[in-house]
Amino acid sequence: MLVSLAVVGFLAFILWLFHRDWRRAAISLTIVLILFYSYGHIYMLLKGANLNGFYLFRHRTLIPIWVGGGFFILWQVRRKPINLATATYTLNLVGLFLLVLPSIQLSSYLLQSWVSQAEAQQNTRALDLNVGEEPPDIYYIILDGYGRADVLKDEFAFDNSDFLNALRDLGFYIADCAQSNYAQTQMSLASSLNFNYVDALSNGFVPGAEDRIRLDFLIHHSAVRESLEKAGYKTVAFATGFIATELTDADYFLGPQQTVGKLNEFEYLLIETTLARLMQDGGRLGKQNSGSELFRERTLFALDKLDKLSYIKGPKFVFVHLIIPHPPYVFGPTGGPVEPAAVGTARTQRGVRQYRDQAIYISSRMMEIVPKIITNSTTPPIIVIQGDHGPTVPSIPQVRMSNLNAYFLPGVNASIYSTITPVNTFRIIFNTYFGQNLELLEDVSLYSSYNHPFSYKLIPNSCKVNQ
Repeated sequence: MLVSLAVVGFLAFILWLFHRDWRRAAISLTIVLILFYSYGHIYMLLKGANLNGFYLFRHRTLIPIWVGGGFFILWQVRRKPINLATATYTLNLVGLFLLVLPSIQLSSYLLQSWVSQAEAQQNTRALDLNVGEEPPDIYYIILDGYGRADVLKDEFAFDNSDFLNALRDLGFYIADCAQSNYAQTQMSLASSLNFNYVDALSNGFVPGAEDRIRLDFLIHHSAVRESLEKAGYKTVAFATGFIATELTDADYFLGPQQTVGKLNEFEYLLIETTLARLMQDGGRLGKQNSGSELFRERTLFALDKLDKLSYIKGPKFVFVHLIIPHPPYVFGPTGGPVEPAAVGTARTQRGVRQYRDQAIYISSRMMEIVPKIITNSTTPPIIVIQGDHGPTVPSIPQVRMSNLNAYFLPGVNASIYSTITPVNTFRIIFNTYFGQNLELLEDVSLYSSYNHPFSYKLIPNSCKVNQ
């Protein structure tokens, strides 16, 4: 804030030297600030425009237009007779509008959040769990977009049998024909963490609706979390950079520390919307301040800490959402960084390779981490490793719904089956370990696009793996 004020003051002085008139300098300063803070928005709006594959608006073409237009306007302010009172009044109105608009949006968001929270509290009922003398820790590990074995082999030429066999050797059950209930993270986790389909959790999840705020609250204050905390469990969660899965009010919310001189998430997003994104896109802010590095840092932090939580005494519910192998592509197959030019979400042959590389890396890390979690636990823990959905292959919804689903349920004979979906995960866990009698729901996979989240297409399970 102080730096911004200092820069604005310096610009105001320079413009006064240019005009020798404070009112003209103020008008010019307003124009400069509008151009500076709007550049990123305009760039993101126009950067996809192309003519026969030639992109019309990249920095190399937009910057000359922007800078040239800015100088032309400033020159006109200096040379042309201007009704300064009218100009000042007009710019004040523009400034007021720019201030009021986000205030209205913020107020609307807060109101929606309050309504959603009230509804979520009403529709998520904590169970009375029967907890024994040594209740097991519960690890719910989400590998975002990690697909089922047959899908990885057929679509990405990746054989993950070493990973799955390593899990089986530890005592895991692998659901070879698993599917997810939903195609998007928020819907999938809101469902699994409340062991119900989302339309049963809110009357607002209907075709045509776009409000996802309710989904966030259903994840943050889920029936699973509320039930376990009521039974004496502590909740442990990790920073993800994704507001829907950041349980910041958990008993232990863990994330990498912010260091001096390093941009935080808000600052990075702010830079992207301004003229300063030129420095970001050109790597002038340093690799440590890139969006890809933020994802890498959070993921590596969680992977490093996941098997070192034994210092937290008492039973704990560990929720970790790892945004891998899902884009952004920031890991090579051995965990090394990906060059910024290769980071992206392109669904091309390069994207196939990048997804495969991240799947290889996270599989190898899980093979290292999971045995240590089990070894370091006084009571054998419950561990669920699950893809919230599968990978994206254009025009093949079946692939998106085919997810990894692995269960470590020690000491019991749980009724896990090969076609299980996440909605029944905690129904089985609560029935088996905590004395509940929850009826298993029909396993249904409901595909929808991001723009129309609650308009579903039923995806049957056509898995051909030997059951």
